Amino acid sequence: MLLAQKRIFMIEDNTNNLAVALAHLRSQGATVLYEKWGSGTPELITRALPIDVILLDLMLPNDINGFDVFDEIQQVPDLAAIPVVVISAVDPDVAMPKARQKGLAGFIAKPISVYIGKYIADVLRGKQVWIAESQR
Repeated sequence: MLLAQKRIFMIEDNTNNLAVALAHLRSQGATVLYEKWGSGTPELITRALPIDVILLDLMLPNDINGFDVFDEIQQVPDLAAIPVVVISAVDPDVAMPKARQKGLAGFIAKPISVYIGKYIADVLRGKQVWIAESQR
């Protein structure tokens, strides 16, 4: 299993996307913890440590932007070294350059595909993953 013994924290407000991601990641052996709101996320992740990778949606409820959540995560020393990957429906031509500039470990365009486990395993091996819809 690609993700055996790995702990993933996912921030995703869409129930359907969350269900698809959970099914794929758990089938690869991962333990997946999640939250839907993006508010107070650094504290929730800190309580869930150890975490191997964080998956972050960009469009969250209550006008919370995933890039702002990333900035908050980076301010916490215990979380700053954890790779963060955006999984979003935001236009990759707009979001990917910003994600690269901010230092994220990757961007995976929605819809979530059956390859998500492989992409996350690549990130955990130290690779960056930049997947736009046209690359699926």
